[in-house]
Amino acid sequence: MRRSSVDGWSRSRSLAGIAGALLVFAVALTACSPTSSTNGDPFPGSLLTKTACAANEAAGTITYVSPFGYDASAGIIDVLAARKLGYFDQMCLNTAFVMNSEDSASLVSSGRATTTSTGSAADFLVSVADGSNIVAVATYGDTSDYCIITRKGLSSLAALEGHTLGYHFVQEAPDLEMLSAAGVKIAKIQMIDTPDYDPNQIIQGKLDAVDCYQSNEPLTLRAEGAQFNEFTPSEYGVSGTYNVQFFNANFLKQHYTAAEDWMRATLHGFAYCVAHEAECVSIEQQYAQAKGADFVVSHEKQVWQLESALSTGHTLPGAGVGVQSYSEWQPEANEVAKFHLVKAVPSLQTCENVTMTSSLYNGKTLVWP
Repeated sequence: MRRSSVDGWSRSRSLAGIAGALLVFAVALTACSPTSSTNGDPFPGSLLTKTACAANEAAGTITYVSPFGYDASAGIIDVLAARKLGYFDQMCLNTAFVMNSEDSASLVSSGRATTTSTGSAADFLVSVADGSNIVAVATYGDTSDYCIITRKGLSSLAALEGHTLGYHFVQEAPDLEMLSAAGVKIAKIQMIDTPDYDPNQIIQGKLDAVDCYQSNEPLTLRAEGAQFNEFTPSEYGVSGTYNVQFFNANFLKQHYTAAEDWMRATLHGFAYCVAHEAECVSIEQQYAQAKGADFVVSHEKQVWQLESALSTGHTLPGAGVGVQSYSEWQPEANEVAKFHLVKAVPSLQTCENVTMTSSLYNGKTLVWP
């Protein structure tokens, strides 16, 4: 899964998570130190040779920006797990963490940070079209996490005609395509840009419907016992993408191997969290509580259960989690053009790297040194 109130990128998450997004967690991690005298021998604590370790250290600090605080979603929980479990250390990577940013894409684009993630290929393409200096290296799911929720009385998408639909800063291409696939006359819907992420606004009658994430707002409303309707792109045959990880383009060009090993460590963390769900949620809870951030365990467990399933159940054929392709992104590139979300759609060959993550796998098995 990530849209913020500043740059349109951080994931919209539960109200409990919002408090956590306002706190800072910036920690520089020093990896291995040169104590081995023989070139090619591993450094103590690392899994790399002396030469490879020194090369990764030379890349300097890799600053990761959470797209929305301490949320147990892909692209966040796996990164924190990789930190806790020492995977970045084992790759000789100095990593800093920023957990309170509301402009993660802007930070990475400007070079003030190194890497973050966003909700979909469409979101990423909109940012690139707006001038962001970023390159995508991984897509965690070949499906969409977006949805539209409506008040109980609107039991079909067609019923939205003549009513209000809220969105946050940028309309979601997969949701627009879902409306189109349902035969809805989109021009007859009153689109409202709302900064309010509270899904209860449809229960309270402030809006008739709202764009959302399957792994956030519907979970919150169900926990409250609220009555509403949920519509997902896949129900209407609309393909999508989920959780795109990207790097500053200049950093990627200058320190490709370090970025590659950073992704290796993160995906190793992802695999660990799939197998050890409760432990990883607990890891993130500990980090959140150490900074005084709210963390509702029951909600975050549901978030991770849904998002890990989106990833593991929707990889490219024969490929591991995160492996991406041009053809996978093309439908959303078409949607971005179709709904005039950008003046010109960026070239996928320029802004999407389809080789890095695939090179980390042997089939569907991540290669871990």
